[in-house]
Amino acid sequence: AQIKADAEALGQKLAAIEPLKIATKVSATGAIYGSVNALHIAEALQKLGFDIDRKIITLKEVKEVGSFHATVHLHKEVNVEIPFEVVAEEA
Repeated sequence: AQIKADAEALGQKLAAIEPLKIATKVSATGAIYGSVNALHIAEALQKLGFDIDRKIITLKEVKEVGSFHATVHLHKEVNVEIPFEVVAEEA
């Protein structure tokens, strides 16, 4: 029960964050090189002070600029949607 309570408390903190901005290299047509994955989300969260394992983050394959959601599975009953935005990296 304590583990679930801790997961819910962390979930509330994560739900309150601003949408993450993930900067990536973009082609002239607006397609990104490679894709944005769970590792990118974990690194962005770590910069904000959250130590989240990339293995508990799921998201659809992201291959374009725009706004998306990733799901963090903190506990079998606690999932948090994290909004993030893929933006063009400044040259």
